[in-house]
Amino acid sequence: MINNMNTPMTTLSQRQTDLEYKMQQKGHERFNHRQENQAPSQLGIPHQIITEAIPRVSAGIKITLAENLRRVSEEGGCHSSWYDHLSKIDPEVLAYIGLNCCFDGYVRQSTRAKVLNNIGRRVEHELWASGLKSYDKSLFTRLVKQVTKAHSSEVYRFKSMRIIAAKEGYKVAAWKETNKVIIASPILSSILEHTDVFEVVEVVEKLKSKQFIVMTQAASDVFSQMTERQSWSEPMFGPMVVPPAPWESRETGCYQDEALQAMVPLVRKASGEQKRAVDRDFQRSDSPDYVTALNALQATPLKINKEVLEALDWVTKENKRFGSFPEREAPAYPRVQEGASEVEAAQVKKEQKAWPSKRAEALANQRVLQNDLFDAHEMAAFDHFYLPWSLDFRGRMYPVSLFNYHRDDHIKALFMFSNASQVQETNAGWLSIHLANCGDFDKISKASLEDRIQWVEDNHDTIMSIAGNFRETFDIWKSADKPFQYLAACQSYARLQVEGYDKFECYLPISLDGTNSGVQHYAAALRDKDDGFMVNLVPDQKCQDLYQVVANEVTKQLQVMTKEGSENDKANAQRWLDFGVSRKAVKRNVMTFAYSSRERGFGDQLIDDLMEPLQKQVSYGEIKEHPFGIGKYEQEVNARFLAKVNYRACQSVVGSVSKGMEFFQAYADGLARENKSVRWTSPSGFPCIQKYTKNMTKRVRIFLFDRAAKCIKSTRVNLSEYTDIYDTRKSRNGIAPNVIHSQDAAHMHLSILEGLANGITDFFMIHDSFATTIDRTHDFYHCIRNAFVNMYEDHCVFEHFEHDCRQRLADVAQDLPGVPTKGSLDIQAVRESEYCFS
Repeated sequence: MINNMNTPMTTLSQRQTDLEYKMQQKGHERFNHRQENQAPSQLGIPHQIITEAIPRVSAGIKITLAENLRRVSEEGGCHSSWYDHLSKIDPEVLAYIGLNCCFDGYVRQSTRAKVLNNIGRRVEHELWASGLKSYDKSLFTRLVKQVTKAHSSEVYRFKSMRIIAAKEGYKVAAWKETNKVIIASPILSSILEHTDVFEVVEVVEKLKSKQFIVMTQAASDVFSQMTERQSWSEPMFGPMVVPPAPWESRETGCYQDEALQAMVPLVRKASGEQKRAVDRDFQRSDSPDYVTALNALQATPLKINKEVLEALDWVTKENKRFGSFPEREAPAYPRVQEGASEVEAAQVKKEQKAWPSKRAEALANQRVLQNDLFDAHEMAAFDHFYLPWSLDFRGRMYPVSLFNYHRDDHIKALFMFSNASQVQETNAGWLSIHLANCGDFDKISKASLEDRIQWVEDNHDTIMSIAGNFRETFDIWKSADKPFQYLAACQSYARLQVEGYDKFECYLPISLDGTNSGVQHYAAALRDKDDGFMVNLVPDQKCQDLYQVVANEVTKQLQVMTKEGSENDKANAQRWLDFGVSRKAVKRNVMTFAYSSRERGFGDQLIDDLMEPLQKQVSYGEIKEHPFGIGKYEQEVNARFLAKVNYRACQSVVGSVSKGMEFFQAYADGLARENKSVRWTSPSGFPCIQKYTKNMTKRVRIFLFDRAAKCIKSTRVNLSEYTDIYDTRKSRNGIAPNVIHSQDAAHMHLSILEGLANGITDFFMIHDSFATTIDRTHDFYHCIRNAFVNMYEDHCVFEHFEHDCRQRLADVAQDLPGVPTKGSLDIQAVRESEYCFS
């Protein structure tokens, strides 16, 4: 085992260099076909499946080219529009490009159109490079060496080469998206016709049909048996075994390798305006506040919880299916039972049509879990490792590494602090509170802090048995709200009981979660006392539960509808009352209401979170029938019905949200109509810029091989092209959630800064969830509240936003609203509230 607590930094630095090299090797840069005298087979160690398929695809492409040539010579006319391009490239290179892009699309769950676009882009790059080589061979060689050293991403290399070559006189117009797809179609068609590696499946989502490239079952079976871990996507950023380089500018953080650094900007997808604003912040200060917070977060040493990893290995090996843990096997292929009615038979046929997408989802889950387990075992060899971090355009902080704790419960639970903290009688209660929150049996997380501690004492024997044998007690802990985090907490609690306060050291992050962050920020900004009370900004002996309040209001409205509604509404309302409207049925709707989600979005969420899981239970034979009908149409109708009721209930219960959203939307709409972005500065000083432009959709007719019909068939692909025209609808819909996200991001920045000022150095943060070591949880509890109060005490979000927007509006006479009227919420009282972050 590698013990990096006692390993010299030079050794760890070399180990980090090796890890970064592996990250780059995972990418599709193995096939750098621009370099001279290098055949595809010499580039890296291609995957066996891809390698074996290249000759067959290459032969198919040759046949396609020959057939086109024959048709023109015998029948006259012109070559197909793709012929001149593809005939200039070695068919083996074309085959490799196509297979590589298909695998990349499969891993990323890309649509067929996206895969075609990527194939066309790679062909364009190849032809461009060949043209440059013919134009000036020495220039070509020099540029290849220059960009290869500077960048590891193909995209960055190509952009860099194109810019430099243009300055040297070699200018070639870029291909349009339509051309890329048309030129790529014969390559994809050859892959589908001449191999049994990839296929196209149709997936119907929200009554819209999409086509995806997936692996065939035969290819997937071979892939599953291979022990070599390969990746054919762009570099997969991973954790670091040395502290990430602090951000000292927009492009100097995280990794040691300059090529990887260049691929990790401080602000993801920042516009030119935002980049310049951030640069100005660095000119004014060596480390702006939001950067100081980010650097502190990525300087926190972590390690793998090996007990949880053992449990995850076991659950995976046993192929357990429970809760939100991803299915890794598709349900049995549905078949029409003897004696089935016409309606039942029709439903089975629909399920048969959807089965390939379910199989593809299960296969993708296998790949993702396989990669996660590899990363977890690799990091388990170290006593500590680090996650590099960056920001999005609203200031929210995200880990750069694909393996991180901003993931589902089974991945998040693998992470814990590397620095131990001492548990004493004065802070042991926080472990019990955290344990109760993770289990959340009978919604204990909404009880008082004292009751949560008491719940742990009452369930002491069960908790000890879970910690003692996770296999035999699986049926108990799998039912927890966060099963793996609950298991981790049980194991820490048990060790405390056995080892005692003198010996036990705790590495578990103790989380303090906000009560519906969106509503909290609206209520604080508008001083809305009623809404503030429901999200625990007002001190009270009881922990308030906004989701249950809305669920009660929904139930009340449904009861009224069963008496006063139309016959159709009466039936739908009664069906939901029979099923039961729990807080779970409204929770996601209520959470996203504060982020501009509307009836349509509510309905989509109910389909995803309720209707589809119920259908899965039917498919896996866990329940006999779906409570909301046997067909997707009927299920969607019931989801849309409840969505309408949920939306009315949210409007009725939470008043501050609608008022605040209307204000932000009016100004965003006004700026978009003048073709201008929206700019504002968050309370932590982060420069936020919203810029949404319209896409133009084109339908392109192509010909692809149909595996079922075994012939070439005409099909259409929808493509999107960016424009410089501002999208008023998207700008209007996006502004409220973006502003509120910038507020919760600022709260996290300021909470970290407050923690640093109080000597706290270990942070475990997920947007509105705050965690540190158990010995500093009480101090951090107060830091979080102080940061929240300081944000709103002397800062009016609406006044600052209005000022920033009016400075940029040319038509100052636009009919825009003034700052909304404030309520009577005492923002200082937040410091005394036990439950706003608990």
